[in-house]
Amino acid sequence: MGRRARDGAEGRMRSFALEEVEEDVDWPSPVPAGPGVQGTAPARGEEPDGGARLPSAGRGPGSGEAPGGARPGRRLSRRARGLLAAAVAAVVVLVVGGLVVGERNEAARIERVMASSGGVRSLGADVAVVWSIDPLAGGNAPDLGRWSQPVLVDGVLVVPGDPVAGYDPVTGERLWRVADSSVPSASASRSGGQTRCSGSGPRGDRGPVVCTTSDYRPVTVFGETSEEAHLRGVEVIDPTTGDLVTSRAVDGETTAATVAFTDGLATFAWDAGGQVVVTLEDLATGEVRWTRELVPDPEESAASARYLQGWPDGDGLRVEAAGLSVTLDAHGKSVDTREDPSWDSTLPDGGRLSMGGDGTWTVFAPDGHESFSVEGNVVPFEVTDGSADAPLFVSGGGDVMDAAGTIARPVFSALDRRTGRTLWTVDGSLDRAVAQIGDVGVLSGAGRLWGVDLATGERAWEAEGILTYGQSFTDGTDLYLVGRSGNGSTRVTAISVDSGQELWASDLPVALFWAFTARGRLVLVTDKGGLLGLG
Repeated sequence: MGRRARDGAEGRMRSFALEEVEEDVDWPSPVPAGPGVQGTAPARGEEPDGGARLPSAGRGPGSGEAPGGARPGRRLSRRARGLLAAAVAAVVVLVVGGLVVGERNEAARIERVMASSGGVRSLGADVAVVWSIDPLAGGNAPDLGRWSQPVLVDGVLVVPGDPVAGYDPVTGERLWRVADSSVPSASASRSGGQTRCSGSGPRGDRGPVVCTTSDYRPVTVFGETSEEAHLRGVEVIDPTTGDLVTSRAVDGETTAATVAFTDGLATFAWDAGGQVVVTLEDLATGEVRWTRELVPDPEESAASARYLQGWPDGDGLRVEAAGLSVTLDAHGKSVDTREDPSWDSTLPDGGRLSMGGDGTWTVFAPDGHESFSVEGNVVPFEVTDGSADAPLFVSGGGDVMDAAGTIARPVFSALDRRTGRTLWTVDGSLDRAVAQIGDVGVLSGAGRLWGVDLATGERAWEAEGILTYGQSFTDGTDLYLVGRSGNGSTRVTAISVDSGQELWASDLPVALFWAFTARGRLVLVTDKGGLLGLG
């Protein structure tokens, strides 16, 4: 079972035939053997195809039949030689052209893999740290339990902190650092606050970069003291240059969240009457384009008055609060209102998966349009090689008892990504859809790891033993599992997608918190808050 179709000119062969044309070939006349008998010889200055000059008539031995009685070879005419040269040239063009096309297809495949969720450059058993970035003040603060994940925006690795900085994820070189903010007291490190950054667009990987700085204040809930974040300022940054597009100070007592678009900045706040106020401003000038007041359910909002979030929803803006779930269009009008809040996650292809309060899952295409809804536990692939339309999985049974007290056997099905059509169903439990690589799906359940043919569901292999890992990545050929080893170091294990066999395992003397990919570079976040690029 192959992982991908052969590209380019591989597997194709062209044949050529040379036709003999009798009237264009000069055959030599037979020469009887014997002394003093002259035969037909090449004209003066000519050489036969073999390249050796024959003796002229009357010089040396008679030039009759070739030694051993073999028939003398014929000489091709100019036309025949031209046909032969053309055929050879055509074959050379096909071979070279096939190699060029194959190289282009392979380069495109590698680029597709590196642009996908979890796609990395190929690693070997000698994997090592090739660059490192020290923790930035105001960014990750492991000692306080605070983490600000770096984000990849327009190919730049943006690292939150004081100040925010941009790096080349391939080399680790710092590209820019944001100048002093115009937000009063915006420095995160001076007040113990924290800065978080995110990109824009449905996948959060496009500019501009939006960085928010929050203060942390103690709060007591049910007799337990914890910290509560209060938004203090927002900065919008050009990811290419690091220039500060705009910055605003906000009222942390009322403003809960912000969302930036290419030309607008939306803020979400509570007013004195308990209503949600959504405001969209011009990103460059700060001019208010529109303001919308939304009324949440009073009973539900009273139970969790501080919860308020917003994020892009296709071409619209999603607003979520306790007792409120609505999508606004570009003009602030409601286009979708839901009774229950939902929990959304981004799919590897840029689509969205939304679980409603009733347990129904709704799948959205990358353009924001609804594809289908399904009941059960939807399990998307964590990692793909960038191939289009990787299936989704839905599992059921195994832990749900019906009214009669019966527990159905565990099963899971593969669903068509676009339509929700069931492709196949098999018995067994499914915990994680680890990776899609070509036509192979790597799945995990009950501590086991196995590969299936995505077209049929047929099990191709099962890895030996129980593999302990946290995250998975792929170079489009092999699977890399990353996690902590028994001694606390970071272990990278390579698995063959063809057979499930372990190819190699390597330990790095660092403690891992999590890992991610940036332009094909595997990056580790250490337990101290630093970043390490592997290669």
